[in-house]
Amino acid sequence: MNQHNQEFWYGVIDDIQLTEGERTVLSELVEIDKKVQAISLAEKLNERPERVVSILNSLAEKSLIELEIQEIESYELTDEGLAYATEGLPELRLFEAVRKSGGSAEMDAAVSAAGLSEETKGIAISWCRKNGWLSISKREGRTILTVEKDETHSQVQELLELLKDGEPGIEESLLDGLVQAQTRTLVETSTEKVFLASLAIEESKARSLIGPESGGILNLTPEMLASGQWRGREFKPYNMEIIPPPANVGRKHPYAEFVDWLKEELIGLGFTEWWGPFVETEFWNNDVLFVPQDHVARDVQDQFRVDEPYSHGKIPDEKHFEQVKAVHEDGGKTGSTGWEAKFSREIATRLCLRAHTTPVSMRYLASHYEPPHKMFIIDRNFRSETLSATHAQEFDQCEGIIWDEGLTLRDLMGYIREICRSVGIKKLKFKPGQFPFTEPSVEGYAKHETLGWIEVAPGGIFRPEVTHPLGIKETVLAWGLGASRMYMAAMDIDDIRNVFSRDLTYIRRKYFAR
Repeated sequence: MNQHNQEFWYGVIDDIQLTEGERTVLSELVEIDKKVQAISLAEKLNERPERVVSILNSLAEKSLIELEIQEIESYELTDEGLAYATEGLPELRLFEAVRKSGGSAEMDAAVSAAGLSEETKGIAISWCRKNGWLSISKREGRTILTVEKDETHSQVQELLELLKDGEPGIEESLLDGLVQAQTRTLVETSTEKVFLASLAIEESKARSLIGPESGGILNLTPEMLASGQWRGREFKPYNMEIIPPPANVGRKHPYAEFVDWLKEELIGLGFTEWWGPFVETEFWNNDVLFVPQDHVARDVQDQFRVDEPYSHGKIPDEKHFEQVKAVHEDGGKTGSTGWEAKFSREIATRLCLRAHTTPVSMRYLASHYEPPHKMFIIDRNFRSETLSATHAQEFDQCEGIIWDEGLTLRDLMGYIREICRSVGIKKLKFKPGQFPFTEPSVEGYAKHETLGWIEVAPGGIFRPEVTHPLGIKETVLAWGLGASRMYMAAMDIDDIRNVFSRDLTYIRRKYFAR
């Protein structure tokens, strides 16, 4: 250690005072003289591990020790994953059954040969198509499966078998398989934090801090006060000029604070907050919005269906249902031709997790009369998205509607621009958009310093096919701002997964760095 550092340490040590717990732990580290796990220290000292970790954090704050935190992930098969590890993935079993049938087989026969249930049948067909292993065609009214590849290989199956055999680690070549297995809830991941401590100062300096027992009291305990042991004894001196380390107190998550802030801005603009259910019928999620019943967005790959405890819901207003049905089939009284397809009650009553907050807007319009009205909702939505930097299976949407006479697209763009500006988005641009339930439509893009232009604010004017079944003749402006994407643009976050981060180290460094 050079002369400058020697002067530094002597200066610090002169001002440092240790609690009895800190003295004990530091003394043990001096005797061990190597990096050691906190749990090992706790066993040696017969202390609770969490108390030892707390003491180590305190010693690290005083720059006396180096505290390293390692996160060790472990993986465990779910019941479904264990079954697939033993019997094979449904898609592999189905592919093998078709291959053994000469490369082509009737679907029911192949499913039976593979020993698949009704539940695993859908899983097998979906993944075989997604992986490009099998194709599906119709021949004389029969559904035929045809092999498209000579052989298959599944990282997921390999991973499941390794975990079943008790392999502790995951090879890098199987990471894609791990992600897929986690998405399919075949593997559960748990993370354990390991605390490693070692001296950050010379041993001689540490021993001078520990020092010989002088009999003086540093910390008064309840037991000392109750028994009177403190009487007649000396107290060790306290340095009242030492500045204590900053305390990280509990507070709201920064994203939750942002949502509260956004709500205040909207209320300040005269909007009323509203709420709605997470589980919706497709009638409210899609049909009332003039989304055709064969639209790709309704496919189970994009929309989460609900099967238990019920798979179908009820239609509360038959008159409204009949008007929506007429609009879909022939346009009703709107002047539109509709979708010129038969409208299915069975599809309309299917239950799903709402894919957007627009159903809440429609429920609001259905229960309120006579404009003007300004409503908003900021809440969670669910889609079967592939996880990426800008997409997640759960996301927050800031939905808003304005119902009044004489409104134009210019008014809508003005509101969107004002809302984005109020939360710190400096650059915003619009381009024409296309949505089943608004016309004209726009897409608003915010400039992100890392990701470039990201879509945050789609919106438009509700089509007559949406408003006329409710008896609304006036203009209704509607938008669905991506609240989490707005937050990313405003706070320069380049991965949507960090918006909801529970990593306190990341949060403190990102938002509260001193």
